[in-house]
Amino acid sequence: MPTSIENHGSTARDYCMLERNFLSHVKLALLLILVSSSVLLQARLDSPTNPVEHGGSHQLSIPLATIEVISAFVVIGSGLWEYESGIRDMRVRRAFLLSTEPHFVIMAVIAAVVFITWIVFLVNEGGVGS
Repeated sequence: MPTSIENHGSTARDYCMLERNFLSHVKLALLLILVSSSVLLQARLDSPTNPVEHGGSHQLSIPLATIEVISAFVVIGSGLWEYESGIRDMRVRRAFLLSTEPHFVIMAVIAAVVFITWIVFLVNEGGVGS
């Protein structure tokens, strides 16, 4: 059941900020799932000078794709948790613009996963499975 919150000062702007932050988490999760499916399907962009050879090794594809999907679900959960805690703080009129430490740690781990995936792609020259 929806709860009405009286609009004092910047309440509407703060609510829109919470929604934008949650939608940014959803966008990041969708990108992580896209990377996961790209790894599983071994999608590559080929150039005329360096055509892509299909049928390579699948050693890293499944573990890396699994890590990306798990990361996507963690990002969605983290965004939902941050949104709900912001709404709770907004209802009791408590300051909520400071980032919580667990959320920061979770996002740092997700950034590390993205960075490690990038390193794996670079080391394998053309991506996982080439």
